[in-house]
Amino acid sequence: MYYLGTDIGGSAVKLVAADEKGNILARRKYAADGSGEKLENETRKMLSEAHIAVPPSHIFLTGAGSDIAENRFENIPRTCFEEFGCFGRGAVALSGIDKAVIVSIGTGTAFVIADKNNFTHIGGSGVGGGTLTGLAGLTVNVTDSDKLNSLISEGNPAKVDLTMGDICKGTLGGLAADVTAANFGSRHMSHDPADIAAGISNMIFQTAGVMAAFACKGTDITNAVFVGAMTEIPEGKAVLEAVGQLHGLTFTVPENGAYAGALGAILWGLEREKLL
Repeated sequence: MYYLGTDIGGSAVKLVAADEKGNILARRKYAADGSGEKLENETRKMLSEAHIAVPPSHIFLTGAGSDIAENRFENIPRTCFEEFGCFGRGAVALSGIDKAVIVSIGTGTAFVIADKNNFTHIGGSGVGGGTLTGLAGLTVNVTDSDKLNSLISEGNPAKVDLTMGDICKGTLGGLAADVTAANFGSRHMSHDPADIAAGISNMIFQTAGVMAAFACKGTDITNAVFVGAMTEIPEGKAVLEAVGQLHGLTFTVPENGAYAGALGAILWGLEREKLL
């Protein structure tokens, strides 16, 4: 017996198969295209590659594009859950941290306060994976995620950003010389596509990190957990950890964070069915 979780977002669809304890058996991610037929086909591919031959007992859906599952997966019961609680629940399960600001960096970025099994959406930002794809397309003419990730890993954001060390000697307000003063504010701007891609990625992760830090201010929360498709970019983890250290907070990027929403949908479903 297993369950299927789907998180159908604006840029990507995330699929998870999990057992009755919420353990992940298989996962898959693909670019969203609004097609219910592709959803079925990608699900079949995931299950086939995991050598799972039987259909799921129940399908739990979340995400703004969940309506594409209508008239699909016939004869399998389906339940849809609100996405903020799903990625929050999934993030808590993946990180083991039950009191934190949960940050989902998907097409945009959403912020949720998690306190054990309670999840409160506090707002969001339009800066996210859609920003990366859009700006990279405009500046370096690359939108494919694999090619973008390669460029990011090859580039150096310090070659496009202005740092505190560029504008003052010593420290200012305790800020070290390598802290970013202005994204894409360098006086000696690199035009290398890799540096530009790295700079865009760096800007997005720094923005998400600083907003998470501000969300923690004035509360007793000292942890932020980052999930969503953008967290699969390896360089992003180091950026977030640096922002967390700058603000005296602990920032965590758990394994399988891209699948937090789909896993969270399954966990909510299992709880509703009183299986957890």
